[in-house]
Amino acid sequence: MRRVALWLTAVFLLLGTGSKAQELLYDLELLSYFDNREYKVDFQRPQTILGMRIAPELGLGTADEKAGSHKLMLGLNYIQPLGAGIKEALVVPTVYYRYVHNRFRVNLGAVPYSYLTESLPDYLMYDSLAYVHPNMQGGLFQYVAPRGYAEFLCDWRSAQSLERYEAFRLIIQARYQRGVLFGGGRAQLNHLANRARPAPRTGVSDDLIVHPYLGLDFSRKLLLDSLSLQAGYLFGYQRDRSADQGTYLPRAFYLELFARWKRIGLKNVLYAGDNLFPLYPVKGNLLNQGDPFYQAGFYNRTDAFVYLISTKRVNCYLSFNFHYTRQGGLNHQQQLVLRFNPGNILPMEKSMSVLGK
Repeated sequence: MRRVALWLTAVFLLLGTGSKAQELLYDLELLSYFDNREYKVDFQRPQTILGMRIAPELGLGTADEKAGSHKLMLGLNYIQPLGAGIKEALVVPTVYYRYVHNRFRVNLGAVPYSYLTESLPDYLMYDSLAYVHPNMQGGLFQYVAPRGYAEFLCDWRSAQSLERYEAFRLIIQARYQRGVLFGGGRAQLNHLANRARPAPRTGVSDDLIVHPYLGLDFSRKLLLDSLSLQAGYLFGYQRDRSADQGTYLPRAFYLELFARWKRIGLKNVLYAGDNLFPLYPVKGNLLNQGDPFYQAGFYNRTDAFVYLISTKRVNCYLSFNFHYTRQGGLNHQQQLVLRFNPGNILPMEKSMSVLGK
């Protein structure tokens, strides 16, 4: 509670120094999630995850037609697993500066992932981690145009200490569309190092993924609200420098279909190739931030979802997800996720999509 009090004190001190040219900004996000996973495969864990995340923000903003807009926000994320006590709750600070000028965006600090132009795919951000890792720690730089975008993020996931490993990742993603044809790609450099001395040395590991793709987008061309198909190829590079395990170079074909009509939708991802996370049995999510299902050489995920509520401020969806691998056959998952986002920050600034849907 002392940390909460310190953050709130800092906010009020900041607001007290404001001038008439500054606008008081506030935001509040409530995320409630029920996630039931009935898995029967060695590299996954059957479990039910229930929790709530409350994220208030306060700050100041200024706008200038020539110089652009500036925003300084302070807040926190209070994450409470349901069925657990307050001692098991997490408090994650949110502190960031945001600058917007024409097509450019600069975000520095502990920046919410909801500022991303496009949500990260499952092989880069596992949904269970997305619940409790709401902010990127570092910076987000964006260029957004009518036909496409490019953005680069740095997430300093863990600062080195006696208990914590040093870990960070860099991600760049871009997309350009002309007519129904679009193309783009993503690249990630993920790095895991040692704890501070005198903690035992465990070595340094690297995780590199490159994913170019091409696709067709028939949204607003047919009766469906959204219909797109993309095909790409994943190139991976993984190495544990401390072990004589060699270097892994996974390769895989990636196909994604997304369709939505009004409040119902379907998303299907097909992954066919090599184990994308060969070091996962040793390093786990300390290194790999993606869904462990991508350890299967062949993996298909089908999400059938319906939005119970879909407005600018409130999204609530129910999703039935089917996971197929050769090792474990068909597994299924049910998700009920609610996101409520009031405040005077414009809805267009933050994405209201929930976990990529």
